[in-house]
Amino acid sequence: MNNSICGQGNQNHKFVFTGKGWDYFIICLVNFLLSCITLGVYTPWAIVRCRRYIYEKMTLNGQHFVYKATGGAIFVSFLLIMVISVASVSFIANNSPFIGFSLIGLLVAALPLMTIKSLQYQAIMTSLNGVRFGFNCSTFQAWLYMLAVPVVLALINWAVVYLLILATDWVEMLVRIAFIAFVGIVGMGVTYGITYAKWMQLVGNGGYFGIHRFAISVDMKMCVVGCIKAVLVLLPFVVVIAWLIAPIFLQMMMLAVLGVADDEFILENQSRIIACYFLYFTGIIVVGSFLYTTLRNLFMNNLVLAEGKIRFHSSVTVHGLVWRFVLVIFISGITFGLGYPWMKMWLVSWLASHSHVQGDLDALELTDHQEELATGPAMWVSRGVMTYFPFI
Repeated sequence: MNNSICGQGNQNHKFVFTGKGWDYFIICLVNFLLSCITLGVYTPWAIVRCRRYIYEKMTLNGQHFVYKATGGAIFVSFLLIMVISVASVSFIANNSPFIGFSLIGLLVAALPLMTIKSLQYQAIMTSLNGVRFGFNCSTFQAWLYMLAVPVVLALINWAVVYLLILATDWVEMLVRIAFIAFVGIVGMGVTYGITYAKWMQLVGNGGYFGIHRFAISVDMKMCVVGCIKAVLVLLPFVVVIAWLIAPIFLQMMMLAVLGVADDEFILENQSRIIACYFLYFTGIIVVGSFLYTTLRNLFMNNLVLAEGKIRFHSSVTVHGLVWRFVLVIFISGITFGLGYPWMKMWLVSWLASHSHVQGDLDALELTDHQEELATGPAMWVSRGVMTYFPFI
């Protein structure tokens, strides 16, 4: 029992979540009260307490995960980042924009390194059956895939859109707008797809469990197509919102030009404006669910451990996630947040039940790695940058 993850001959193992809404409600209530009393200072400890409860109630084949991160470590990171941000704004506001923007630029340029350090901390603070996880990857690759690639792709996308604007001035206005918008949306999907594919490779190939390495091979084409579909899902919502709001917007512009303030006009169209807000947030939920499901399934279904002896599988569906997100938001809203803990536990339990580990866990040697937790300045500044592993 101490040297292996106990199995019963079952080659397919589900994650099981046993968290209870009432227990999580007490944690959230205490976190909320202490955060209010301390004017937000307690927030890092609140994050850790919530995450520790979820980890410790998550089991794989009867074994609980252990999470040993501390709020103090994350607080130091939050504090240092806040000090740098406030100092930057202060320099800009006090006629020293060069120093202010230089600090912001250095902070942005350092984000990939800080993300790596943060993921290293989160991984090494997590263990299963006495064996710790770990994470390590190339700093250059992190900077390239997290910063350089998305920036370059975004600039290319904007350049293509700008050139199309210049080259299609002879086309009818509505057709021109629709075509350019479509190209821009597809370009966004391509940007997201390539960036996320590189992120998956970086995160998947950088992780390890004890002496065993994780590995992943992501089909970039599938990732790009999935992201384009996710962005295109938003298109019908945008079209309907534009159709509803365009007459109101044009009328308001005319009233503004004439210098006439007509509050009755706003009241007359209040229902249409509310409908636009409703469609907007619904679209965000649908697109977010589609993107999350696509990336999660791509990541987990291509992830292996110990040279392919252990494989992972995610069976989360878009429609299942959409209506769960809707219920979480709706129930939490009508109960003024009091129902959120129960809805959160329900959502996590569903995600866990659709996450599987395939392989002979009995044959997996459980030997902890020898890597020690880094304690240098870079680690202290970085620990709060990313408090979770993406795509999981």
